[in-house]
Amino acid sequence: MNVNVKAIEKYKQLYDLPKDTRLVVLIGGRGGGKTYEASKFIAFSSTIKNKRCVVVRDEKSKVRESILSEIFQRYDTANASGQLDKYFQKLDTGIKNLRTNDMQVFTMGFRASDNDKRANLKGVSNVDIAIIEEAEDIRDPAKFNTFTDSIRKKDSLIIIILNTPDVRHWIIKRYFNIEEIEDGYYKVVPKKIPGFVCIQSDFEDNEYLPDVIVEQYKSYGNPDSVNYDKHYYLTAIKGYASTGRRGQILKNVNAITLEDYLRLPFKEIYGQDFGTASPAAMVGCKFDRGRMYVRQLNYLPMSTLDIAKLYATLQLNKADRIVADHADAEAIKKLKHGFKLNEVNYEYAMKYPAILQGFNIVECDKKGGINARIGLLKSLEIYFVEESGDLWTESARWCYGIDKNGEYTDEPIDDFNHLIDALGYVAVDRFGIKNKFIIYG
Repeated sequence: MNVNVKAIEKYKQLYDLPKDTRLVVLIGGRGGGKTYEASKFIAFSSTIKNKRCVVVRDEKSKVRESILSEIFQRYDTANASGQLDKYFQKLDTGIKNLRTNDMQVFTMGFRASDNDKRANLKGVSNVDIAIIEEAEDIRDPAKFNTFTDSIRKKDSLIIIILNTPDVRHWIIKRYFNIEEIEDGYYKVVPKKIPGFVCIQSDFEDNEYLPDVIVEQYKSYGNPDSVNYDKHYYLTAIKGYASTGRRGQILKNVNAITLEDYLRLPFKEIYGQDFGTASPAAMVGCKFDRGRMYVRQLNYLPMSTLDIAKLYATLQLNKADRIVADHADAEAIKKLKHGFKLNEVNYEYAMKYPAILQGFNIVECDKKGGINARIGLLKSLEIYFVEESGDLWTESARWCYGIDKNGEYTDEPIDDFNHLIDALGYVAVDRFGIKNKFIIYG
């Protein structure tokens, strides 16, 4: 079948990649055509080139919301005459190959849903193309490494799509150098890595974008416009990396590897936020004077018994201090005094007797409120473990609220804060707060 593909100039190279290309990164600002051109490439590759393709997102349940629907639209356009119906069937979950009875285009996630830690990534070894959308949400490089190592077919290709994240993101560190264009904002420059191709674009590269949208995007960078928003223009529109999001509360967080964290010779103290629908977020924290080191230990919703089992598998005992949200007094009481034998699987209880004995868990001190905790955290030199993906995501998204005039208030949003709350409990427990001044112990 002779097919002519119309593409934005920058994206024509997708159809003529250098030999031995393994990884393609599509990065930049809004309106650059990343998702549109990637979905077109997948629709073309899967049907015309007979390539088996998997679409991946951090959370599988959200894949259907974006690029898969875009792929369907490109497929429908190509199938206007119904010619593709002889060979393929479009389903809600992807595109089926009628000749092989296999899914030609299918989806999966690093996490199957909010309640699952990681989806089953089996079955990707035989794919030709894997496309990972919204890769800025993947803060844990181990997830990416595990997935890409599973794709072993000869000449297989991995495509990453993302809006430019902050300069601390592992994708930026691994694949790009940065050049400061002005204070706090950086141009990302692809490194010369064998098998790596980068396509950078913004709205000015998209000749098909309507003029009214082009003017709207430009207005965000125009100080004379009512839409003027410098941070939004430089990051979301132009695709520059920044050191922090506007309104972001915890900006200056440093990174430490898990290996280095575990080697720190300081007693670990644990923070616990409760949640059976939202995450029962748990962190481990170490302190060295004014430095606070944090690792993520759980981000799944959990019952009180499941939390006890988690503590047991972490080998916590009465010597390990756990500081928990005081709002769930019943959970704290149960975890402190332990479960009865008839409440726990016998074999499990024998293997982990600490579940029956209880743990050294205490209520957090919430005197002074959230702003007192924020003041304390801002006064510390904080390090997050690189592999703690949800912790990094929360710190990037936890911001001050916005009032009706579009101005930032001094009150944080009540979202993206489960792990942040947990580490805040530990910080207050460690240092204490009195009249908004820190008392170092």
